[in-house]
Amino acid sequence: MSFILFVFAICIVILFIKLSNLKDETSFLKNILKRHGEENDSLKKEIEAIKNSIEGKTIQTEKIISPIAEEAKPIVEPIEEIVEETKPYFTPIADADLPEEEQSIEIPILNYESHPLPVYDKPKAEKAYEESAFSIFLKKAEKQFADNWTGILGTAIMVLGIGYLSIYTALKVSPLFRILILWAYAGLLIGSYYILKKKEKWEKTGLWLRSAGASLFLFGCFGASQIPALSFITNDVAGYSLIGIGIGLNLFIGYIIRQQTFLSLHVILSMLILCVIPEKVLATFLLAAITSAIGIVLSYKEKWEYHLLVVIIAFIIFDIWFNAQGTALTAAENIFAIIGIITVAASCMFMQYRSVYENTRFDKAAFITHLTNWILFATGLILHSTGSHFKTFVLFGGAVICFFMALKARKKNVFWLYHLDGMVSFVLCALSSIMLVDWSIGVDIIACVLYILTVVCLFVVYKEKEVLLHKIFLGINHVVAVGLVFFLALLNSYSIEAAYVTNATLSISIISITALLVTVYSNIKKEYIDVDTFYLDKTLSLNGLFSIISFAILFLNCNNKLPNNTFYYLVIFTALLWCFLRKKFESNTFDIGRIIFFVSSIIVGIILIATQKETYSDWTFALGLSVVIAFNWTEKQFYEDMVAIRFISIVGMNALLLFVSYKYLLDHEIVYTFTLLVFAILNHEFLWFNFKRKSLIADNQIMLYVAYFFFVITASILLLFNSPYLTNPEIGLSCLGISVVETYVLFAKRIKSKSDETIIGWGNFNLLNSEFLIFNALVFGFSCLQIEFTAIYLTAIAVLMFIGFQKLEEFKRYNNYSFLLLIGSIVLTIYIAIDKVDLVNKNMLYITQVISILVSIVYGYLQSKPQDKKGKKFSIALPYVQNAWIIILLFIQVQLSYLPLLFMILALINFWLVAAEKIKIKFHFAPKVALLAIIISVYYSLDKLNNFGWLDWILQLGSVILGLVLVILLNKKETIDSLKSNYQIVLNVWLSIIMFSQLEHKWLPIYWASIAIVNLYLYHKKISKEKNISIVYYLLANLHLGFLSFNFYESKFLAVYILIFSLLAVYIYLAYKWLEEYKLKNSLLIYPATLSIGFFLYLTFDKGILTFFWILEALGLLILGILLKEKYFRYVSLSLVGLCVVRLMFFDLSNTDFLIRALVLLGVGVVLIIMNSLFKKYKDRFD
Repeated sequence: MSFILFVFAICIVILFIKLSNLKDETSFLKNILKRHGEENDSLKKEIEAIKNSIEGKTIQTEKIISPIAEEAKPIVEPIEEIVEETKPYFTPIADADLPEEEQSIEIPILNYESHPLPVYDKPKAEKAYEESAFSIFLKKAEKQFADNWTGILGTAIMVLGIGYLSIYTALKVSPLFRILILWAYAGLLIGSYYILKKKEKWEKTGLWLRSAGASLFLFGCFGASQIPALSFITNDVAGYSLIGIGIGLNLFIGYIIRQQTFLSLHVILSMLILCVIPEKVLATFLLAAITSAIGIVLSYKEKWEYHLLVVIIAFIIFDIWFNAQGTALTAAENIFAIIGIITVAASCMFMQYRSVYENTRFDKAAFITHLTNWILFATGLILHSTGSHFKTFVLFGGAVICFFMALKARKKNVFWLYHLDGMVSFVLCALSSIMLVDWSIGVDIIACVLYILTVVCLFVVYKEKEVLLHKIFLGINHVVAVGLVFFLALLNSYSIEAAYVTNATLSISIISITALLVTVYSNIKKEYIDVDTFYLDKTLSLNGLFSIISFAILFLNCNNKLPNNTFYYLVIFTALLWCFLRKKFESNTFDIGRIIFFVSSIIVGIILIATQKETYSDWTFALGLSVVIAFNWTEKQFYEDMVAIRFISIVGMNALLLFVSYKYLLDHEIVYTFTLLVFAILNHEFLWFNFKRKSLIADNQIMLYVAYFFFVITASILLLFNSPYLTNPEIGLSCLGISVVETYVLFAKRIKSKSDETIIGWGNFNLLNSEFLIFNALVFGFSCLQIEFTAIYLTAIAVLMFIGFQKLEEFKRYNNYSFLLLIGSIVLTIYIAIDKVDLVNKNMLYITQVISILVSIVYGYLQSKPQDKKGKKFSIALPYVQNAWIIILLFIQVQLSYLPLLFMILALINFWLVAAEKIKIKFHFAPKVALLAIIISVYYSLDKLNNFGWLDWILQLGSVILGLVLVILLNKKETIDSLKSNYQIVLNVWLSIIMFSQLEHKWLPIYWASIAIVNLYLYHKKISKEKNISIVYYLLANLHLGFLSFNFYESKFLAVYILIFSLLAVYIYLAYKWLEEYKLKNSLLIYPATLSIGFFLYLTFDKGILTFFWILEALGLLILGILLKEKYFRYVSLSLVGLCVVRLMFFDLSNTDFLIRALVLLGVGVVLIIMNSLFKKYKDRFD
């Protein structure tokens, strides 16, 4: 089985190589096709240009037309041009072949004007079939495939035959003879080359046969000691020697061909044989190393980069496979293995330093090969490491050697090799530093060494002006910085065992100071200003940014180790240091560090002051923070921004004042409140001081005003929360003090700004104090007054605020707030009404509500007086709000049965006020209030189903009457006819629902029919313009009669049903008399009556006589059809007759009562005869 796999592998490699050749030939054919296509297009364009030039020529003629024989030639010439274009399908037309008819066209000599020249139709050139380029390509590719792959397939088949023969012979002869047979075949294959090379076409096939013979010989050498069926050698030394001979023959065959493809193939086959050896030992590895080294050295005279790359990759795969099989080598054996790896790597490396590579800027293939070689070296060392501590010195020695090799490459001007080996030297040096951990040196010290090594290399390559290496080391510096950030974080969080750490604080300090010194040095020495630019922003220093982060980690580390929060002094010192560096150097990095440590000092200091116990350090911390803020205040610029630093300073100082006062004055409520007011006044006065000196820009001035507002708001909120624990005088005094401050600031613009200075940004901020005055008033009202009187207080404040809005510019927003206060009063009265709904004595409640409503009316009056639009802003919305207020209060405090009547009265009042132009609301608001009354009435009626008392009837019908009055008034004012109809519909529906919920069912059809007649009369008298109302009631009467009345039918109420039938008949009569003609009139009037009467008869009367009644109904429908000339009535009548006949056959004939059966039959027969006679007589009326 291994042999077959081996043969298959050989076939696959051969096929791959041939496929590569085929791809090259295919690309060549594609280029030829493309070039031919372009030439064909250019020829077509030239032919088209010639045709256009010929066709564009004009024929000069005399008055006497020349003979045809002379003119034939120029006429034929363009034809010949066309024929040439379609040569495969047309034969050129010669002069002698012209037909006689064409030659005798113009026998008489005529004048040119009387007879124009003959025009001959040009023959249409048929499109010639052209084989597509893709088809041509496939044919050529197929031919190439047949030419090149026949030999390969034959070889593969022959090899497979040999395999089968070997298997057969394995069963018949001894292993020695089997091997000899294989070698004999190998000899035949190798010898066939010398026969085939004499013929040029077969030389390539001979080369492949010779390679196959060498591979087969190697397979025999392998099988002689490793395959049980072929093995006859038991000595390992002899077996490996024989394999070595086979490998040597393969390498020799590959070398003498002088093509890297064949040499690479034989090296791969040799490595493959070594991979499949079952028991791998050191000799296997050394043989693989020797094979790889020889395979590399054999290409010394050639520049075969891909061959080198293939050999190195093959050896790496072998090494990994060797160790993956579980092969265990001793320490001494591993040393020999490492020597073998070094031999392979050194041989490949030596190849890169040949003179052929001198003065080369970059060779992609050689670069990849050299890099892969170093990967081989590293992988081998990792896989065969012995664990010795002295590997540190070995790596360092390798780094030194690699460094000098890089210098040698630089002398030869092989710059890519210089760069690569220089980087490898750095990596080896870094690895040697990492290996110091074996000598019990802490990882923190190793991290410091690696960082310093990176920085030193970065400066060296920058000084030497090595652009590429500088870019690489700058990238490494980025990676190292990011890695150190995570490492320092782990170090600070004690995630690394203490045994592996020397001194975390010292290491973090060294790294932080080193990073800062790098930035300082590069700013002092301007030639190094770009040595460590940050990737995302070239104006920043990478190590400076890293220094910021490392200092932050240092703060955290010191916080864990220093007692009593003394680490904060280091924070203050760092903030001052970075601010000093920013003042000394114009660097964005120092600017960022300055602002970060500035903000950090503020945040940390305030947190410490707020959280630690009361101690003297609060004041030292506050003093230090004040110094930091003052020092940063003097350097106001951050980048190009003039706002940020002073903004932070203002926030920081105010936060410091706030937290210090909070910590020491919180228990003294009144004192703390007035302290906050003092801070607010200080911010306000500092604002005006800087405004006069013009030392602050507008944004910072705004921030000072915001700080003032913050303290005022805080004082107000503090008063609000402490009000339950304060007496009324204390509350009043506090509100007065806050109001005095706010009033002063509100009018400060008038007091201080006495010149024409322009206040930008905060000129109207003082107006916000007017809102705070409202807040103080509300705090006083809700804290010191009873809740019943608070609603009156709010409405009174609303009136006063509106007056202030009219008189002073500072109160220009009081128009809105006064309206909001009125809304608040409304909400409060509603809340009180809900809260005291069960109160027995509500006189005081009603009085306060009435007073509030009256004051709101005064407010409405004031709203209507101003002439400007701002003053009348809420004059339209106010009546809606007042109506809603009254409606909600009535809902809460009045019984449900009275509400429809009261709401109808309210609707009428609104209608009167709108009509008299007392209030400015929309005309249709009154109907909406009436609709609310209707909804409540409907709900109440359904809730008390069939349970109305006399008072309920009075209230509900009274509200209906008021609704009727409102509808009459609305119809006089309404201009939209559709709305008039809607009013009538709503009124009818309302009354119908009341009647439906309260009347007994036997009376409802009478009601429906009566209302239908009334609405029909109103339509007839033009009082109503909606005829459909009466039709709907008519349909309801029929529906009720047909589907509901049978449940309540009693014989004693027969007169009632006769009355119903009579009313329906009256409606039908009046409808035909009063309603105009329209398409569905007959159907709407007759079909419902027929259906309802039919169902009523079916559900009410005896089933025996039902057929007779139905046949009578059919007769009546037929008569109506004759009278009304409706042919569909006849169809329905006939359908009903059919139903009656079916019923007669299957029900009536089985009836046991003989008399009823006879009568029904007789009646049905008579009716049918009558119907037949009527139809025959009046048949023409249906046409």
